[in-house]
Amino acid sequence: MKYVIPSFQRAEIFQEKTLNYLDTMGIDRNEVYVFIREDDLDYEKYNSIQGIHLEALDIKGIGETHNYITHYFASGEFIVEIDDDLHNIVDNERKPIDSFIDLVLEMKEKMQEVGCNYGGTYAVANPMFMSNCEKYTTDLRYMLGCLRFRFICKDIKVETNYAEDMENCILHFLRDKKILKNNWIAPNTKNYADGGCNGDGRSFDSEQKDKKYLAEKYPLYCRYFERKNGKPDCRVREYKNSCPPSKNKTINIVN
Repeated sequence: MKYVIPSFQRAEIFQEKTLNYLDTMGIDRNEVYVFIREDDLDYEKYNSIQGIHLEALDIKGIGETHNYITHYFASGEFIVEIDDDLHNIVDNERKPIDSFIDLVLEMKEKMQEVGCNYGGTYAVANPMFMSNCEKYTTDLRYMLGCLRFRFICKDIKVETNYAEDMENCILHFLRDKKILKNNWIAPNTKNYADGGCNGDGRSFDSEQKDKKYLAEKYPLYCRYFERKNGKPDCRVREYKNSCPPSKNKTINIVN
C-alpha cells in the first residue's frame, strides 16, 4: 500500500499530525511518500524524517502536484492520498476508527466491487448528517481532497489548483460513471487551513479563476457562485450514473 502526502512548508505539522497518526495506526514508514517543492523552506526538516520516501518537485500548486503523483505511480496502482495535517479519522458516531488499515482495505475492495477508480469520505464529522446518508454512494458528489483513495488512471489530468478536488470528482465520474463515497467516515482535519499546498499562491482571484473555469467547462456537473462573505465557490450538480442531472438540483459541497 502507498500512503501519499503532498505538503508545503509544514514539516513540523506533518510530523505532529499525519505522520504521528500513521505511526499510531501501524503504517510502515516505508509505505509513506511525501511530495514537496524543491524550494520548500522546510526541506531540511522533511529530509531529516526517518524512514519515509521524500520527493522534491520543481513545480507549484496542488493541481500540478496531483498530476505528478499520477505520473509517479504505476497505472492501476492503489494509493491513499492524505493531507499533511490529519489528526484522526472518525465514524458516524464521531468515534475514532480502530484501524486505518482496515478502512483502506475496505475502500479498495468496495471500489473494485462497484467498478470505480476514485473514492473519498464525508467532508465533516457531523453524526446527524452522516447517519442520515447511505453508507456508500456512487453518484457524483463532492469529496474533499484531504483523504481520498484511488487507482492510478494515467488519462486523468487536472487543470486547476484551487478546485482540483472537485475537478477530480468530475473527471473520474465522467471516466467511470461512478465514484465511491463512504458517508459514515470523516477525517478530523482543518479544511482550508492557512499554509500548506492549498495556500501556495492562493488568492481570491486565483480561486475565482479556477472555480469559474470548472463551472464553464462542466456546466452540467457544477455551477459557480459566491458565498455571502464573497468567497468564490462551486457546487456539484446531482448526477447519477449516465442520467442527466435533475433541473436546478444541486448538492451543497460542504457535505
